[in-house]
Amino acid sequence: MELDWDWAVGGITDEIPRTTGPECINYMTARRRWVETVLLSALFIFVIHRSWLRLAPSKMPPLNEVQEPHSATRLFLLIAMSVIFGIEMGFKLSGRSMIFALNPCHVQTCLQIYLLAAKPTKTTTALFRIQMSNLNGPFLAFLFPEVEGRTYPFEQATYWIQHALLYIIPIYIIQSGAYTVEDLGDFHWSHIGTAFMLFYHFVLLSPLSMVTGINLDHMLCAAVSDPFQGPNYRLFACCHQTLLCPLLSKGTVIIFGPRTRSNASGPCEQTLGPDPPYYQMTAPENETQEELTDMILRQRYNAQSAATGMNPHDVDKMAITAEYTMPTTKID
Repeated sequence: MELDWDWAVGGITDEIPRTTGPECINYMTARRRWVETVLLSALFIFVIHRSWLRLAPSKMPPLNEVQEPHSATRLFLLIAMSVIFGIEMGFKLSGRSMIFALNPCHVQTCLQIYLLAAKPTKTTTALFRIQMSNLNGPFLAFLFPEVEGRTYPFEQATYWIQHALLYIIPIYIIQSGAYTVEDLGDFHWSHIGTAFMLFYHFVLLSPLSMVTGINLDHMLCAAVSDPFQGPNYRLFACCHQTLLCPLLSKGTVIIFGPRTRSNASGPCEQTLGPDPPYYQMTAPENETQEELTDMILRQRYNAQSAATGMNPHDVDKMAITAEYTMPTTKID
């Protein structure tokens, strides 16, 4: 029984340049595409494995923050992104081009919807840090928009709103502290996220593009606006995206991340208030240890009696018979 894929690819034509057709299919040889896919995929797996082994332990938010209900802003972003994504999928089904739902921006949209709905765990924190290296998608969508094939009412608007939310949501998450990010000097998560994004392109999108003849995220042929035209355009893309992804990820954290406050005297220095009265005394050199102990106890219980209204005579008895213990400091 042959499956009917008309709902996924039936509405895609070559009316829009380099979407499909002989020009795009013959842009590179099939041998060249497969060799790049095998060799580069092996390289990306090596980078992911090597960086994963060097990861520092993830810092989780405090437990009381994890258990708090989602804020109104977070719920609004969750609902807004879900509605926009649903409308976008409706356009894809109506236009019989559902295969484009595999493009990275739609996958990232699903991931961000999940992150907004979920609670912080080690798994969701890892997913958030990985998707931070995929901000190149919405960034390039604004620099090189592709809206020629969007002819339904509101279809172009969903393009702009969706890609704007793809950048707004990580900024909100960073500022709210819902998920933590790695230190600015730590690039292991950036390497993992970038390598995983490129691995997705070459392992899934590239073979599907060759089988269907449809240019999924420009894995079959270069976009018209691509400055690196020619058979080496995918190699150039790997190079400039390897630089752009960490730049966008770290730059977003630097610009929109929460500011830490510290005293002018340094983070470790504190201005302490006056100590209790029974610690503020200087003993003469000729007094014994027992006299000092008695003095400390009397001053302590005198302070307690002033607060509780006890009889000074009873305080004296308590001071004489009480067992003295050295004050200790609890260190968490």
